[in-house]
Amino acid sequence: MSIHSAKITLQDVVNNNYFFNIPIYQRLYVWEEDQIKTLLEDIESAFDTNKNIFFLGGVLVVENEQIIDGVVYDLIDGQQRFTTLWMISLVLQNSLTPFIEREEDKKNRHRVHFAIRDDIYQYFKHYILGITDGKANTNIENALAYIDTFKKELETKEIDKSSKIAQFIYEKVQLIFTEVPKATDLNKLFEIINNRGIQLQHHEILKAQLLNKLHPDDRLKYSYLWDACSHMESYVEKNIKDIAKVRIQDLFENEAAKTGVEKLSIASNILTNIAQNQFNNFKPLSLENILAENNFDVETEKDIPDETYKADDIRSIISFPMLLQHTLRIFLVNNKQPDIPKILDKELLTIFEQYFLTKDKSQEQLKADITSFIELLWQVRYVFDKHIIKWVRLEDGETHLICKLEKYDSKGNYYLRRRQPDANEGEALLQSLLYHSQQITTHYWLTPYLKYLVDNKGQNSYSYLKHLDNNLLCSSETGSLIVRTRNFLDQYNYTTIFDTSLLKEPHGTSFPHYWFYKLEFVLWNTLKDTKDERWKNFKFTAKNSVEHISPQTQKTTDTNTVSEGMLNHFGNLSLVSRSINSEYSNLPFNEKRQRFVNNNRVKLDSLKMELIYANDKWNDTIAKQHQDEMIEYLENYLSVTII
Repeated sequence: MSIHSAKITLQDVVNNNYFFNIPIYQRLYVWEEDQIKTLLEDIESAFDTNKNIFFLGGVLVVENEQIIDGVVYDLIDGQQRFTTLWMISLVLQNSLTPFIEREEDKKNRHRVHFAIRDDIYQYFKHYILGITDGKANTNIENALAYIDTFKKELETKEIDKSSKIAQFIYEKVQLIFTEVPKATDLNKLFEIINNRGIQLQHHEILKAQLLNKLHPDDRLKYSYLWDACSHMESYVEKNIKDIAKVRIQDLFENEAAKTGVEKLSIASNILTNIAQNQFNNFKPLSLENILAENNFDVETEKDIPDETYKADDIRSIISFPMLLQHTLRIFLVNNKQPDIPKILDKELLTIFEQYFLTKDKSQEQLKADITSFIELLWQVRYVFDKHIIKWVRLEDGETHLICKLEKYDSKGNYYLRRRQPDANEGEALLQSLLYHSQQITTHYWLTPYLKYLVDNKGQNSYSYLKHLDNNLLCSSETGSLIVRTRNFLDQYNYTTIFDTSLLKEPHGTSFPHYWFYKLEFVLWNTLKDTKDERWKNFKFTAKNSVEHISPQTQKTTDTNTVSEGMLNHFGNLSLVSRSINSEYSNLPFNEKRQRFVNNNRVKLDSLKMELIYANDKWNDTIAKQHQDEMIEYLENYLSVTII
């Protein structure tokens, strides 16, 4: 039997009676929220834009056993995404229900089975039956919780959208299904899989298409700019230093950086420096130099003292294809051109072909646009690193920080470093709010913010971010975020009418998570100077579960409860992580309160809950008073003119 590959949908999997075993040698489920969120948002985007096919990648399988009316395969590669698809079917159901399991005489056969892991099988068996009090791998529990949150958000957007997306996934999501012979040496196969080359990415293809249009003399220096911008896991000045041997200390001064006029921020200065380096590197040698062999009396790279540069390990909040599309949006508005329809990583080449590499441009115009775009890309990337949060790796995990570049003198030598801030900064905290509460695959708020930073050299950036957040996300305006952010691209100080009316309605677990995050920031901004260090050092973390303070299932002996009429109101709710939601579950108020106090002695997880649990009892009156106070904090904050 030879290796066989074919495109299949989940509907094909059901029709062909395929089942899948996760072998014991495979890792258990390891995907985290960001990966699941990206997949779900990509699927929703493909559905919203009426894509006929959504290609998800490939799975590699080998036959395990033949069964009655079907076959069981071992999943060798691609098990993380395939398991995620199966868990999506558990939550969304509807058209995906046949993909969950097949009814059989003795016991139903799950579509995905974890070999020799009966605890995982039992967990999923109970979950399918609607029993969710079991324990499994933490990543599995968190994944199901996040998918459930995603489903509830879909239901608030459009009637039956959840079921429509379930049908889309069942019929339109395609995988490359590759089956290898049973006699395959799996050890050798794993070695090949682990050492295979990385597929050429779309942004690399785009780079080749753009640079190919330039004059050969310009290609190298613009390639350096592009490459420096493309490496998102380190700061751009380090990238250009390593790639093009640019001496960044000659282009950076602390005082100039305060007003955004440092030479390093301007692409033309980098291009000039690169051109000078190229000229110096090819200095002709005299006959005397040649005859002297190694005794060259010329400047070599070793003659140039090394720069000392230090920065913490970082992880970007967006990908390079996303940065390219944010930059393209700015480029288009600068040139009074229509906006792109949507930021979408998978459509990068198509978007640039339609909105940038248009056929109606002359060769000269195209060359001018390409060089102008790459220079703008440098400026955007520079302010992105200067003003936008990064995931900074610390000893106890990661946190969002803005680490400023600074130059300092030590014993006559200059050094450059990215310094962590000494205290919690509002601009970073507000961006962290936006990161956690907005689509991870688009972050539309970034486009107008980056344009403002470029055009205004970063001045009054925090004030503008407050203005943008308030008027974009607390607005009564409806419509897609890409359309609404174009208003701010056209006019910085665009304003809207604020609307907090939904905070007075009983939305329960369907409350938009943004408003919980927003309230936390407002409470920190308003009260931190009157509170202890825990308030001053508050940080946002990923939260995906709406918790009822007075539980939905109440014990008759609990006197600290609210009525049915108050149960699902904002005053009786808070946003928590999946783990906290599971820990608190249906515990009575006093037990939840004590657990919160015990777990928050050093670091606060929720400012709203800190205020709630300052009360030693809980009822309709106190919950309503808390709600009114929280709404008042929000409305007072929104009433202040920012710019």
